[in-house]
Amino acid sequence: MKQRSDTFTILSMIFGILTFISIMTVIFPYVFGSLAIIFAILSKGSSFKMTSTAKTAVALSVSGMILVTALAGSTAYKLFTDKEYFAQVNAEFEKIYGMTFEEYTNMLEEIYKTGEIPEEFREELERMGY
Repeated sequence: MKQRSDTFTILSMIFGILTFISIMTVIFPYVFGSLAIIFAILSKGSSFKMTSTAKTAVALSVSGMILVTALAGSTAYKLFTDKEYFAQVNAEFEKIYGMTFEEYTNMLEEIYKTGEIPEEFREELERMGY
């Protein structure tokens, strides 16, 4: 039983470290952080206390998830409140995708409201091979 809890503790620490390493991917820190917390809880076994390694893994994963939430939130706030930053994002988005970020979000809103993909976007998708 000791070997099993040691394995869970090690897995917890690995996923806690992966939470921090993957912060810039936005999605993966939540996956890795959740797994780190689950494995830390499982490492307790029938004991009432977690090892210090498992506690460290939980602290790493929770702080990583808080940090990625703060980064994503501040970026979204800046995007929708700073007109100069929004213009830069629009210009870069248009260079990459051929439409501005604003046109893209308007299109997504239309798709959400109607449930239909607009004809010009459907043609673009077909031209790209989708």
